[in-house]
Parts: sequence; structure tokens; C-alpha cells
Amino acid sequence: MGRSASATSSTDADQRFTVVGAAALGVIQYAQGQGVEVAPLLAATGVDIERLSDPDFRLPQGTYNRLVAAFAAGDDCFGLHLAEHGDLEGFSVLGHLARRSVTFGEALQRIVRYSRIVHDAGRVEIETRDSDLVVYPGCRGLLHEYPRQVAEHAAASVVVLAAAILRRPLPVRGVSFRHAAPADTREHRRLFGVEPQFGAEETTVVTDKAVLAWPIPNCEPNLAALLERYADDLLARLRHEDDIVARTEEAIARRLEDGAPGIGDVARALGLSPRTLQRRLGELETSFQQILDSVRRSLAQRYVENSELSIQEVTFLLGFSETRNFHRAFQRWFGTTPGRFRPARAKDA
Repeated sequence: MGRSASATSSTDADQRFTVVGAAALGVIQYAQGQGVEVAPLLAATGVDIERLSDPDFRLPQGTYNRLVAAFAAGDDCFGLHLAEHGDLEGFSVLGHLARRSVTFGEALQRIVRYSRIVHDAGRVEIETRDSDLVVYPGCRGLLHEYPRQVAEHAAASVVVLAAAILRRPLPVRGVSFRHAAPADTREHRRLFGVEPQFGAEETTVVTDKAVLAWPIPNCEPNLAALLERYADDLLARLRHEDDIVARTEEAIARRLEDGAPGIGDVARALGLSPRTLQRRLGELETSFQQILDSVRRSLAQRYVENSELSIQEVTFLLGFSETRNFHRAFQRWFGTTPGRFRPARAKDA
């Protein structure tokens, strides 16, 4: 399928991606209910449980992934069980918006629009194909791989949330996952009611398109309209927070041909002091050096895949002073040399 050469692990994913604190709190509360001693695991993952109750608090996606992995150590189907025992609070304002919509189709449209409030690494999307409704539960088109437990929780949450707001089961026609099949899929079959497909191109849940028209019992359209205003405000704030990373990336990319820019050059271009830029990036648990490396890595793949550019030209475009320095960086990023990477990618195309 051609994913492996360009995909990075979730632990290496860009640290600007974040998850709402309520989602992490849901993980912890579920684990506590299962008798798990949470304090040592919170200490090991660096999560401050007191901060998770703040509705505005967000933690990096990588930290959330590590939290789930830590609690999943004793349960091979932790993601499925977490979704099954979750409630609307874990979905932040999205769950309440969906619950108060008039139809399931309206609920899904709101989830699609505001899914970044829960996590902003990938967006929930829906498509209709003949009589099918295909739901992509936030994992579509990601450059990094979602851990198995996180992806399974996302897919299972579609079924669980639908049943909670519709008060009847969602008719699942198919489920697919990007990751490889676990040794035992009995819990998957029990929860979804079908045999999932593993190693697929995308993680999806497929149901009947007719469910879009299903009414939601005791809907509250007036309250939904008020909640929508609150969600719009949250979304606007998220875009503002993302802006500093995107602006830093853009400033770095524009200057690479003249050599790797320093933080002072980029900070001046953004109208900030170097200390302020570093602090603001640090608040998002990233750094200038990490962003510089990420920009170079992304451009390196694009340039090397372009057979019209020589390796020497790519070296220059990425701001490396010597080809051997570029080779070392490329080996670190992709586990192979540019010379071997290029024909491999051409073969996959």
C-alpha cells in the first residue's frame, strides 16, 4: 500500500497535535474503575490529573498515546473496552452537541465540523457510497501511525456514541483498521457484530446510509444552537494556537536555501524575541530545533522523490553545507540513504 516508507511512528508525530484533557481523564477514570493503580502510571507518563479537569486544557497527542499504552498493558482490547464504558463527557462538547441534534445525520455533520476539539491530529470524515455510509473516525490520511488501542477506541466510539444518542444499535456493515490483526479478535466481533478487516488502507466504520435520517430521541435543537456557538469559540482558539507552529514552519522553509536559519532570524521574521518564540513553542511541547528537523524531513522526502533534482541540489535546497551531512540526516529520518530511497519510491508509485 506504500505507507511504510513515509509513515512515522505515533511517538515521533509532530508534537503540535493535541487531545482535550477530558479524553485523558476518561482513560484514567475507566482504568480506576477496573482496579488499576493509576498513580505510578501517571508519574511515568508525566500527566498531571489535576489539570485534566480544566475544560481548556489540552495535552500533546504523543503524551495521550503513552497514557493509553501504559493503561492498556493488562488488557489487549483496552481501546475497545474504554469506548464501550465511556460517556458523553469524554467527547467534550461534541458528545452533547450530537445528543441534542435532530437526526443522526445532523449529529454526524457536527462531529465532522468540530472533531478537532477532541483531537486535532486527524479529522472525522463521512462519505456515502451507494447504500453505505462510511465513517472515518479521525485516523484518515495521517502521516504517522495511530497506536492500535487509540485507533480501535476511535472506531468503537462511533458505534458506542451512536447507540447512546439513538437509543438503539447502529447496524454495522463493516469495520477496517490500518494496523495488523491482533492474535484474538473475539472482542472485536462481539462489539462490532462483524469480522473486522486489518491491514487496510484506512480505519473505517461502515453502516447503512439510511441511519442519517434516524431521529434522535428527546433532541434539543435550541440548546444545540447554543452549544454550537461555544464549539465555534473553541475551534477558533485552536486555530490561533496552531498558528505559531505553522508560521515558524513557513519561515524556516523560506530560508533554507541560504542555510539552516537560526531561531533569532526566524523570531525576528515573526515579530518575536527568540526567548518568546522558544517559550511559546515549549508550551506546545515542541522546540525550534524539532520544527527545523521536521520541515527538513518533509521537504527531503518531496525533493528526493523528484527525479529531476540531483542529491547535491537537494542538499543545497535543505540548507546543508555538505552532502555527507544531508546523508546522515536522511539515514536518521528514513533508515536508508537517498540513493536507495529514490528507486524504492519510484517502484511503489
